[in-house]
Amino acid sequence: MMTRAIVTGAAGFIGSHLSEKLLAEGYTILGIDNFDPWYDPEIKKANINNCLLHDNFDLIDADIRSVDFLSLFKEGDTVFHLAARPGVQDSWGNGFADSVENNIYGTQRIFEAALHTGVRRVVFASSSSIYGASATELKREVHPISPYGVSKAACEQLAEVYRERGLDLVPMRYFTVYGPRQRPDMAMNRLFRASLPGSFRFPLRGNGTQRREFTFVKDVVEATIRAGYTLENASSEAFDIGGGVSASLAEVMDMVEEIVGSSIRVDQHPLAAGDPLITVASTESAKELLGWEATTSLRDGLQEHYESFSGSLTLVS
Repeated sequence: MMTRAIVTGAAGFIGSHLSEKLLAEGYTILGIDNFDPWYDPEIKKANINNCLLHDNFDLIDADIRSVDFLSLFKEGDTVFHLAARPGVQDSWGNGFADSVENNIYGTQRIFEAALHTGVRRVVFASSSSIYGASATELKREVHPISPYGVSKAACEQLAEVYRERGLDLVPMRYFTVYGPRQRPDMAMNRLFRASLPGSFRFPLRGNGTQRREFTFVKDVVEATIRAGYTLENASSEAFDIGGGVSASLAEVMDMVEEIVGSSIRVDQHPLAAGDPLITVASTESAKELLGWEATTSLRDGLQEHYESFSGSLTLVS
């Protein structure tokens, strides 16, 4: 049965794609976003423009740390909780306070309100960062190596607490998401920017051999919707959502240069703290229980990302 969807972080990278897809499938959506100036709010406003034109979409400009969720949530709602303070490197030092307030405290407020209002399910964004350096083919355990990873692991622990009280919760461990509307601080946007005319240079940390399971945003959205509506019985299972192939940053840089037709300007930096050498998703559970697996190749996803990026340079300059 179709229910109203609540999307936090609706104007963000993943949230705006999720909102558009849900609207296309006939859902009514209440989007929540505070247009945090952590990066240019005008980018987020552009992300959500198409949704705002839709009759079945309402947007509330509000902060998850203070908004009255008890008055917004209704029995039977499905909540997709994507709002967070992102960024591994920005979570060190004083930045951890923002990770705690936005990621842990904000998430706890959503779980609490969902429990008391009869929300049918909460699907929330976790991260491969909870694994730290252990998300490999041979080893897999929750062992974060950054404050950001700690904040996301804490959200999953909170989920266990609220699941014990009867709340239906599904954690989604996203692996290095890329695609149109990616945040300007993320690697793919920076690579494309550094390959086009201008003075911007890509800050290469390490020698480019670090490997990631890059995951196209539209595949992430499909998995997220299936977790909200197709999954029959949520359990304590958290789903790894990965693109299917682990590629090195150097390999990605070669693809970007091929797509753009020019070299990437690079500044060399030491490998950053909290940056694992490899991440590999284990998507067997997602395939079995969600009927999902990524369908977008890295090369095709990068091509679509570039076409979107090159068409919106005025927003990311």
